[in-house]
Amino acid sequence: MVSIKDVARDAGVSPQTVSNCINNPDIVKPATRELVAASIKRLKYTPNASARRLRMQRSNTIAIGIAPTSRSQVYDRLLHALVTEADARNIRVTLYKTDSHQDEIRQFAALSAQGDVDAFILTDTAHGDPRINWLNEHRQTFVLFGRPWGLDDMYDPSVPWVDVDGRHGIADMAQYLILHGRKHIGFIGWPGLSGTGNDRRMGWQDVMLGARMATEDELDTLSDTAEDEIFSAQIACTRLLERRPDIDAIICVSDTIATGARLALAAGSGDDGIAVSGFDDTATAESMGLNSIAQPLTESARELMRIIQERLDAGPDLQNGVDDCHVLLPPKIIIR
Repeated sequence: MVSIKDVARDAGVSPQTVSNCINNPDIVKPATRELVAASIKRLKYTPNASARRLRMQRSNTIAIGIAPTSRSQVYDRLLHALVTEADARNIRVTLYKTDSHQDEIRQFAALSAQGDVDAFILTDTAHGDPRINWLNEHRQTFVLFGRPWGLDDMYDPSVPWVDVDGRHGIADMAQYLILHGRKHIGFIGWPGLSGTGNDRRMGWQDVMLGARMATEDELDTLSDTAEDEIFSAQIACTRLLERRPDIDAIICVSDTIATGARLALAAGSGDDGIAVSGFDDTATAESMGLNSIAQPLTESARELMRIIQERLDAGPDLQNGVDDCHVLLPPKIIIR
């Protein structure tokens, strides 16, 4: 097995210089780094990851919770992208089960106490999310996939996040439909206090009002809500069309709801050419020929890992000074 001393001998430098090139490259002259890099490549030297983790007092592991959700297709793709990005950085990803935010906090406590992970990635953000306060109070490194809805300052440096601009994506879809002759565009969203759902609805509302396709008073008659379930979406779609039979397109907050809307149309007198679109560009949407909106999950994973790496490198006392820790990425409309 090739050792660090073998690399040092081949490069004509000291073992400490080789170590610095691997662990603290900024303190080594560029010419020396190139010399050592050439020896590492020539000898096929692989640094001892375990020793490095011990020396840096890091586990080199990040954790993400897995919760039962109807949006599992999206999170499966995000998880694959995260593991791919982490692997490129020699970072491991560990999964833990979580059925609620309080359950997840118990997982935080256990993993932190054992020193098993360096940082956490949180999904399914919500108003008044208790996980954020716990992690900050316990000085744990984390980043959200989704914005911290309800926070007084969404750009608080102590709460880093990466999110997809759903408002922008829904607005793009509404504009596309208008440009292609749709005049009465309905919207089916999620009920209750949903930051993500409300944000997506605003994209539809912005365009409908801006294009003068509806007045503010008409928006309620053109919209309805449903739980993220097919049967609930079928009921909402039927209710919406009974109220506004002139609707010629329906934008849905998710592909699940779009699927329910399409099935409701098929079970009635036919869809009459009504265009149905969803959000997330799942395999279901593709198989049913639904318009949808694709999230940039690979880019999201890259940004999540970048933020975590930069904050870990800065350390707990300085990480709130790390710039560019709030990233909003544009999605892409998919027309079928």
